[in-house]
Amino acid sequence: MGTTSNIVIGLQTTNTMKIGNYGDAEAAAVDVGFIKGGAEINHELEQYDIKVDQALGPVAVQATDENMTIKITLSEATLANVCAAYGYPTTAVADSTFTFGDVAANTYRTLYINVKSPNAGSRKYTFHKAIPTGSITYSHKKDEETLLEISFKILCDTTKTAAARFGTIVDTGADTTPPTVALSTPVDGGTVTKDAKGTVVWTITEANPLNENTIIYGNTFSIINTTTPGSAALVAGTIAYSSTAKTVTFTPTENWTASDTFQAIVTTGLEDANGNALAAIKIEQFSATA
Repeated sequence: MGTTSNIVIGLQTTNTMKIGNYGDAEAAAVDVGFIKGGAEINHELEQYDIKVDQALGPVAVQATDENMTIKITLSEATLANVCAAYGYPTTAVADSTFTFGDVAANTYRTLYINVKSPNAGSRKYTFHKAIPTGSITYSHKKDEETLLEISFKILCDTTKTAAARFGTIVDTGADTTPPTVALSTPVDGGTVTKDAKGTVVWTITEANPLNENTIIYGNTFSIINTTTPGSAALVAGTIAYSSTAKTVTFTPTENWTASDTFQAIVTTGLEDANGNALAAIKIEQFSATA
């Protein structure tokens, strides 16, 4: 005995679907652009009946198999999208060239879909481990759309808890309150230790999830070396976002130089999941120890 359910998610102008390498955070995934017909989620559950002599019908059922697939039709046949459809790693696209011919086995992806929720808020679908499946067909025809159909099989991700092995669906309630942010390590006016790669941490205050697509170093989050005002420059490094703690942690590429001064800047491009932006640019100061 089997049951099948289908959900079609209509993607509106402000919604997104992103495909990343397996394990990538949403900010590192690639937006696939316009989609035709939404995203179709197909869920199949196989069960067998448990019967006993004293009852005419089944008294219970036992699940034996569970499968999930996602189908999307892309209106933008970019090289990145073709690469994802063919099942190649993102590294197969470089310098405006998609190189293919020897697909690597088991190129897993992580999928993120952001849409409006029924409660006037937002809804995020996260599928941890997916792989392209089935045949891929697309054509270039005069005066017609070039559409690219992709089907993904959703696999069990054993690195997650048993209850979340396929993924999660998170609803965010209606919200009009913008997030706030402040340095927590070091605090505004504080110091980092010279000749070391001590991290800098911003803590964000926000009741609901953030739009992780807006957390970008060198864009919404920046650390500027202001020691010589006339040649102020972005400090090289990387950031990591914790959705649990709502912190953004910067790790510098090089050691902090003694007595240098810095500005930690967060712009109004930072948004929560409902599109509420930081009310005003946040600029704080810190320095390296002498």
